Amino acid sequence: MWAIEQHNTDQIDLIESIDLAVTDLKELSPLNDGDYALCLETFEENSDQRLALLDWLEAKIISKMSRRSSSILSVGCGPGTLDEQLLRSAKTRTEHIAYLGIEPNRIEAAHFLKKMKAQKSDQVDISILIEPFGDQSFDQSFDLILFVHSLYYMDDRNKAIDLALNSLTPGGQLVICIAPDEALNAIANLIWQRQMGQESWFSDDVRNYFEARGLEFRKTQIDAKLNVSDCFDFPTEAGRRIIDFIIQTRTDKLPNSLRQMIFEFLISICETDGSKTKLSHPVDIFTYKNS
Repeated sequence: MWAIEQHNTDQIDLIESIDLAVTDLKELSPLNDGDYALCLETFEENSDQRLALLDWLEAKIISKMSRRSSSILSVGCGPGTLDEQLLRSAKTRTEHIAYLGIEPNRIEAAHFLKKMKAQKSDQVDISILIEPFGDQSFDQSFDLILFVHSLYYMDDRNKAIDLALNSLTPGGQLVICIAPDEALNAIANLIWQRQMGQESWFSDDVRNYFEARGLEFRKTQIDAKLNVSDCFDFPTEAGRRIIDFIIQTRTDKLPNSLRQMIFEFLISICETDGSKTKLSHPVDIFTYKNS
């Protein structure tokens, strides 16, 4: 549930009105595979989070992996933009790397394979499973398992983390990158509830998972900003894709009154940075090391 203490009275009224309007919709479809891939690409191009996340993963995780061989599983790997850069970094350190991606979106899986196979060599094995995580059509263990903004889309998040923990090698690490439940995600959570029949998970839910099981973990937050300058007054096609990704559905398919309320809420949480309009876009990173 969105964190009510983060919002002023007008914002709370807007969120409640949006919630009612979303509930009254006869149909609310998720982004299809093609739209999702395109919107994600545009969203990430306008955020500085990916570079900050890459720097952190390289410094804190990749740099400490085995020099002989490492196996990496990327859950919900998407088009492989981050994975490609992580693999490039790992190759400078490790003699042999087996890298498996799991991605149910066929379009994104094809992009992943194309990007990653450009680095395939005797040093690197690349493979992908085009399926939801949990079908468990792999039988190996991994030195590193990554969930980078993918846990939201799992039907059963507890089961997904359970499976990941059971798939770690001794000394292997699980890394979960997930948003805190802050203003940027308030609308998406309402949309997800309607589409998936359950609230999304955010950072506090992952913390609760580990604490409930008595598992030792570390948490780090990275601040980031999303450039939304092209989204509101005179929206461009790129701006529309960014908003579609923020709310996880096609904005142009929504009633005009609902669309205007969503815009009004998002504008209310924006900040100005020179000539640019931005939204706060932090990510929390949870790390767990297997015994």
